[in-house]
Amino acid sequence: MKQLFPILLALLIFVGCKSEIKKDKKPKDYLVLSGEVNNFKKRTIELTGFNFEKKINFNKSKKSFLDTLTHITPGHYTLRIGKRPVGVYLTSIDDLKLIVDAKKRREDPIFSGETAKINEYLTARYKKFGLILGNADKLFSLNEDAFLSKMDKYKSQLENLAESFNLPSYYLELEKRNIFYEFARNINNYQAYHRILYGDSEFEVSSNYPKDILNEVDFNNSTDYINSFSYRTLIKEHLNNLANKKKREDGDYNLTYIEIANSIINDTLIKNDLLFKAVKENIARSSNLEEYYKKYSAFSTNKSNKEIITGLYDRLKYTIKGKPSPKFSNYENYNGGNTSLDDLIGKEKYILIDIWATWCGFCKEEIPYLKELEKKYHNKNIEFVSISVDDAPAKERWKQIVKEKRMTGVQLFAGKNHFELDFTKDYLIRGLPRFILIDPDGNIVTANAPRPSNGNKLTTLFNELDI
Repeated sequence: MKQLFPILLALLIFVGCKSEIKKDKKPKDYLVLSGEVNNFKKRTIELTGFNFEKKINFNKSKKSFLDTLTHITPGHYTLRIGKRPVGVYLTSIDDLKLIVDAKKRREDPIFSGETAKINEYLTARYKKFGLILGNADKLFSLNEDAFLSKMDKYKSQLENLAESFNLPSYYLELEKRNIFYEFARNINNYQAYHRILYGDSEFEVSSNYPKDILNEVDFNNSTDYINSFSYRTLIKEHLNNLANKKKREDGDYNLTYIEIANSIINDTLIKNDLLFKAVKENIARSSNLEEYYKKYSAFSTNKSNKEIITGLYDRLKYTIKGKPSPKFSNYENYNGGNTSLDDLIGKEKYILIDIWATWCGFCKEEIPYLKELEKKYHNKNIEFVSISVDDAPAKERWKQIVKEKRMTGVQLFAGKNHFELDFTKDYLIRGLPRFILIDPDGNIVTANAPRPSNGNKLTTLFNELDI
């Protein structure tokens, strides 16, 4: 008995220490994402999600990767393993491991970890999507009854699939709403897409068609906004349709869009994200820069987003009407030699600059309209200048298209894309084509001139300037 008491006392002290250790231990705030990959030779794998991008190092000798992700937002992500995308669901703390072949896409990934069941479901869901809906053109080409029947089948079969996987209740609820958002998007887009595919601008769905399906959508669910690509796209499409219908008298669609977003969206996360992405993409296209910036600043409450937009605005202030145009120099001229903007200024001519690229389909659609315009204003007080912003290796392709299309005016080759050139960066050019009109003294008339194909807007502007 004398020996037993010290032993019991030691055990109590040990147990007490263990409980103290457990009490002091911090809750896990990270997850370990790992995997084995066959038939893959690159050094990195890209993980993308809602406002998230990260490159994960790949060990080619061990054919594996491993990364610790801290404070990650639970939701759907995509692992881009070479040309193979693998959709995954990640929480903030549950480790996930997968085994996948980068080339054999018919072989399903093998998952292990707490979220394995969810990720197995995502793989099955992806296959079911293709089997039921098939090609988008064929889907939206169906007559109304056949289309609605297929969509009903799609929705019910996906819901049944989700229930058959015994998914966690929280995820099953999220997924059923996600399925509905996909369903609602297609229902809402059917009339417009069917018109395009059939070339029938007069096509109307019947009175029995579920036109009001968007009335069933809550546009202020931040959880779904983070988790569902279809939900985010549905909101943007809805705002886009409203903006096109309610476009301001001055025709500034971009300003109308953020005004409508501010009036319809109440959720802070959704509003800030929508406004930031729209303004970051389109601030250079607004015809009312000052008003556009002021309204964004009033609508947004995200400090870091506003700082980024302010930086863009501060650059664009120098490309408003009346400011001296940014310069380009020594671009290769199709007819020989090099040409700079200074070579074109001072000849008592306006300058219409077309920023385009050989890979840009919309750019090439403008070529016949631009040629017709150049023919109409030939020998008048305006010079037409086309600047190709293809990378250097595409020079021969540029020459070939200029020759084949018999492109007129001054044809220049920059040798870099529009994200790298100082001239296009100064104008904050994100999308192509872009038309810029400069006066004879080298000052900006408009940094966003109408496209030649855009009715009579450009010729009306020319007439106002007495060109």
